[in-house]
Amino acid sequence: MTRRAMTPYVSEDVIERAKAAVAALGGHVAHTASMSDLVEHALRREVERLERKHNDGEEFPRVTGKLRTGPSTNQGR
Repeated sequence: MTRRAMTPYVSEDVIERAKAAVAALGGHVAHTASMSDLVEHALRREVERLERKHNDGEEFPRVTGKLRTGPSTNQGR
């Protein structure tokens, strides 16, 4: 699996709570060895949930172009 960096905008509260969880658990609990480990696990679970709910459990078609970047518009909440 190839890994690459991404820079999403996330609320400061969520970032601080995630950092605290990683620091407190330090890999003693699954998916807490690093911020990258925690983020990848959480993002994968959410994408899989969305695929099950909205695409009959299948992966969504891959995107070849660019998606909107920048801070959240809070749409879809």
